[in-house]
Amino acid sequence: MVCIVWSCGPDPIPEPEPSLLISPANGDLCTTASKVNDAERQVRFQWTAALNTEIYELIVQNTQTGQQYSKQSSLLSESLILPMGAPYRWYVLSKATLTPAVGQSESWKFYLEGEPNASYVPFPALLLSPENEAIIDKTDEGVYTFQWEGLDLDNDIDHYALYLGTDPDALSLKKDSISEQRTDLTLTPSATYYWQIVTFDKEGNQSASLVFSFQIN
Repeated sequence: MVCIVWSCGPDPIPEPEPSLLISPANGDLCTTASKVNDAERQVRFQWTAALNTEIYELIVQNTQTGQQYSKQSSLLSESLILPMGAPYRWYVLSKATLTPAVGQSESWKFYLEGEPNASYVPFPALLLSPENEAIIDKTDEGVYTFQWEGLDLDNDIDHYALYLGTDPDALSLKKDSISEQRTDLTLTPSATYYWQIVTFDKEGNQSASLVFSFQIN
């Protein structure tokens, strides 16, 4: 006689899915923000509903200073009061009480306009490759490609500079006057490398990206 035993476990808990961002639009000048005082503006953020989500967390970061603002909400829109005249990035986290999993939206950029400006500081470059904490294989030639994404509301980016080193607090200028959003460097295997891109516009404004690390096998 054959005995068949069926095992019934609990259904898996569905994970929250990412929201889609609505406004401020990516690359927006954000001129519709409400004036609070001479130094601050109130910005309204909107996003779409996400499946399996009970609460959303809005994250906004000043990409010049690194200061971060956050707010939890069960709604699909929230407002934050932010210092004006600065570039920001924002995204939304989707959360649920029964699972530690989190859905994360795309990250969008906007510039919170203050008093009329003749020139805007470029957004800090978004580092693409090597990714942060990546482990990459050694190449026969020892040449590695660095890629990033730059954005300036004035569309007047002049050039980029690449900084690199084995100490994140002591990076050295490796290449200057880079006209494209990529460049190659010859490197030898090291425990860990750190890299950063500085963006310059034609008015002399500049901004520095985050510092990413990577290893070469």
